[in-house]
Amino acid sequence: MTRWEYLIISLGEFKPALSSPGGSESVNLLNREGGTGWEAVGMTPLRDGSFAVLMKRPVEDGDRTGRPR
Repeated sequence: MTRWEYLIISLGEFKPALSSPGGSESVNLLNREGGTGWEAVGMTPLRDGSFAVLMKRPVEDGDRTGRPR
């Protein structure tokens, strides 16, 4: 059975891309987390204009601590 660990990150209010399509601070942060195995599985807008993003990744067999790698 696959075990999962979860992470919630906060993204500020979305701003237009600066140089390339999708090249915003928010996309850069998501790409950075994706590079370490995290997958965004949900997003919720918050009252202040920011977004909470739920991310998950499988826990490696030897990692039973549940702590981020």
